[in-house]
Amino acid sequence: MQIGPPARHCAVRPANAARHPARTALATALLALSAACTAETPPAAATGAAATRAAAASALDIVCTELHDSDRTRLVLEVGRAHTATRPDVVRFEIVTPEFLWPAPGQPETPRFPAEFSDASPNLAAALRFGAAHDSDDALRLLDFHAREPDAVALEGLRGSLALHESWQNRRALASLFYAATGNLVQLVALDCRRFGGD
Repeated sequence: MQIGPPARHCAVRPANAARHPARTALATALLALSAACTAETPPAAATGAAATRAAAASALDIVCTELHDSDRTRLVLEVGRAHTATRPDVVRFEIVTPEFLWPAPGQPETPRFPAEFSDASPNLAAALRFGAAHDSDDALRLLDFHAREPDAVALEGLRGSLALHESWQNRRALASLFYAATGNLVQLVALDCRRFGGD
């Protein structure tokens, strides 16, 4: 452990500089170089890269597919870094509802949907309110959601919850998605969820 001012790794001590004007100028330049070498700050690029890695590690993405059909995505969720124990920072929430078509401007007609419609919602994060519960390891286990106003989203009165029934094992967990809406729409779907990031 070093106590006191940091070592001058490039320090130069020119001898008898005062008796020779030319050496005096050289000594001044060398002392300026010595002072510059004393400051040991990490490169800006390295600092920026570390900050980027920290931010990426804090984000949590969850993609859930139907338990018996892994090709059928039902929920895409992204939780940011500003979450609390009960108030998650949800920045992306997209739900797939086969029984309801969402407006999708610009979407071409497909064999499954008419033009400008899809069973995949837009990002509903800003239109929904969220609550959360975490386990003893601070891992997300329950996420409740509901529309801020009954008609805040196209699927009127949307509300529901994502329940993770086990702790993450190899970044995967069984879960269930419940959602309901105006018009007696009630769905409960068994899910296989995968986690990305959040470390």
